Amino acid sequence: MASPQLEAVYQRAWLLQQRANELPESQQSLLAQALEELQTVLEELQASEEELRAQNEALVTTRQAVEAERQRYQALFEFAPNGYLVTDANGRIQEANCAIAALLNVSQRFLVGKPLLVFIDPLDRSAFHLKLDQLQQLDKLQDWELRLRSQQRSPFQASLTVASVRNLAGRIVSLRWILRDITRQKQVEQLLENLNAELERQVQERTIELQQALHFEAGLKRITDKVRDSLDERQILQTVVRELTLVLGLICCDTALYNLKAATSTIRYEFTSAVNAVASPSAHGQVIAMSAFPEGYHQLLRGESFQFCEFAASTPRHLTILACPIVDEQNVLGDLWLFKPPQDAFNELELRLVQQVANQCAIAIRQARLYQVSQVQIQAMQKLDQLKDSFLSTTSHELRSPVANMRMAIRMLQLALTQERQVPDESKKLEKAAAVDRYLGILNAECEREISLINDLLDLQRLEAGEHPVALEPMQLQAWLPALIVPFQERARERQQTLQLDVSQALPVLVSDLALLERVLTELLTNACKYTPQNGHITVAVQAQGDWMQVRLSNTSSKVSDEALSRIFDKFYRIPHADPWKQGGTGLGLALVQKLMAQLGGTIAVKNAAGQLHFTLELPLANPHL
Repeated sequence: MASPQLEAVYQRAWLLQQRANELPESQQSLLAQALEELQTVLEELQASEEELRAQNEALVTTRQAVEAERQRYQALFEFAPNGYLVTDANGRIQEANCAIAALLNVSQRFLVGKPLLVFIDPLDRSAFHLKLDQLQQLDKLQDWELRLRSQQRSPFQASLTVASVRNLAGRIVSLRWILRDITRQKQVEQLLENLNAELERQVQERTIELQQALHFEAGLKRITDKVRDSLDERQILQTVVRELTLVLGLICCDTALYNLKAATSTIRYEFTSAVNAVASPSAHGQVIAMSAFPEGYHQLLRGESFQFCEFAASTPRHLTILACPIVDEQNVLGDLWLFKPPQDAFNELELRLVQQVANQCAIAIRQARLYQVSQVQIQAMQKLDQLKDSFLSTTSHELRSPVANMRMAIRMLQLALTQERQVPDESKKLEKAAAVDRYLGILNAECEREISLINDLLDLQRLEAGEHPVALEPMQLQAWLPALIVPFQERARERQQTLQLDVSQALPVLVSDLALLERVLTELLTNACKYTPQNGHITVAVQAQGDWMQVRLSNTSSKVSDEALSRIFDKFYRIPHADPWKQGGTGLGLALVQKLMAQLGGTIAVKNAAGQLHFTLELPLANPHL
């Protein structure tokens, strides 16, 4: 079907043909030819019109499809969950969907015509310009992150994808933006990152703790092996402070032992690391009164460890200090003090290690002390065995000598009596009678010596067993002593010795056992006369000092060695070459004197000075036996 315009052209051509019949014949051929050509053109026009009509119908269909797609795109654009923008090449907003308006908390109308730059956080604007410049060479940018903001909303993290639309010349005519709020994603990523970091930190901590635990276990085993193999308390303490310093990387470590009666702590050993050494005076041997740090020692005496940070005056920095007691089943033996830099507190593993080492140290010290006690006991038993053997040997010898002398005197007496009966001459009989008297004197003297030795042994045994009775009574030494020394003054004059008594008349009353005290002084005066050389001096001086009565007996004497003085009260001991009168004796006198003084509640001491031997007796004025 031809269009009205083409129909009009056909109609006009038909009219022209009708009029051509009225023209001359010469013109009719030319007109017919022109009309024929016009007909051909009209047919071609009709075909073209048909084709155009078909194309127009196709174009309408395409336009309808495009419109449908546009509407669909517009709906997707408007209601997409992500923010969409269309801007020009400079970033000025041409279109904006609902999502981006909601993200920025503004209206879509407010967005159109605004530069996108005004919604970029100022801190990210320079980066925004750089990215726009990159789009001149790129068609698309993905995963571009920056912070968006508006007056109605604080900055938030967003992810952008940008695509450029170019004309035929390659110039950017528009930019299409996809914006997503990744605040939640970033929070999740940050949370995951934090969790991973925390997990990694915990793994590292556990690894370090495991390595530290293995290191500490090896150190504990080494320390335990060393202290258990030693019975030397000094070596045990030295090992502990050294190994703890090295294993824990300490600045210093020291150990002290307690004197619970005196409430003091004495630092026995210390060890300072060469790496962490701090210039400070040594504390070795320092005695610390527990009252100087009562709260600390109160905890230590309860068996409790504690740590604290304290400023040390001797160093220019603070120190972290751990104090740990050394405790066994009986009591607190001492403590360990460990010093570290202030930023390094002692953790649980270190505390446990120190406590375990302190326990092993306590066991080792107790074992060492028990060993030392056992060694002392063994030595004492050996000494007792030696003393017993020596005592038995000496006693046997001392008892046998008088008996042998008495036997010899008896035989000589029998011989003298037999010869006296057989001699008729009276002068010879008198001579034999004198010999009998001499032998009887020897017999009597040796018998007395034997009785004296036996009595001394019995008295010693009773004194050692605590069976010797004490009969206390008040006495005035200034009145009693002069009569006691009279016989010894006679003996001293016979030997050309001087015996002097120096006693005040204002002495207080002494309460003691008169018989025991007399025996003590008699024995000492006898020894003084025996061991003082000719022209020597003997002095007895008495004075009261506080609650004690002091009796000092001095006599001229040759130099007595320290070894001899230390044994002077031993049983059967005699100072070599000290008897100028060659009188001999049992060697029990001074041992008996020492026991008697202990029985009286007093003491006796001896010293050698300025050519004199001084015996000092101290007796309590208020006797403890009362």
